[in-house]
Amino acid sequence: NESQISVRYAKALFQSASEKKILDQVNKDMNLLALTCKQDEFQYMLVVPTLMPSQKAKLMESIFKSKISETSMSLINLVVQNKRDIYLPGIARNFGDLYRKAMNISLASLTTAQGVDDKALDSIKKMLAKAYDSSVELSTKVDEDVIGGFVLTVEHMQYDASVATSLREFRKQLLQTR
Repeated sequence: NESQISVRYAKALFQSASEKKILDQVNKDMNLLALTCKQDEFQYMLVVPTLMPSQKAKLMESIFKSKISETSMSLINLVVQNKRDIYLPGIARNFGDLYRKAMNISLASLTTAQGVDDKALDSIKKMLAKAYDSSVELSTKVDEDVIGGFVLTVEHMQYDASVATSLREFRKQLLQTR
């Protein structure tokens, strides 16, 4: 149910933004909402039972009013009035998925043991854009546990060329040959 509720609101917002030709602005709004939803204090506000919907609506208004479009603010108010505010993170995430699909944007994530310079990142983005015939949003993460190499995730596919994984597989093979 949670997924269905979030998807329905996200689709309605997407359709409204599309009709008003403000998809880019609403996408920025939903990115801001998603970031805000990760804050502990905001999460607490969403689940605290003692706050009435009218109080939550006022808080939302004070947080977002000057930062997001009227369309996005209307959706947030509707969700709060319907006591569905705990679904806001899912709505923002689902809207982002709809937006990327409509704009032909692929999500990619690169995990390395050390930071990667901008020139290399640009080359990787170009290679992925060509391979997936789409624009690419590439995020990076440094994780020393990778040891060396990299782990590249594009959409739902993962290519693991890390030293850590190679060592685990090598160890597994050695243990099996005993």
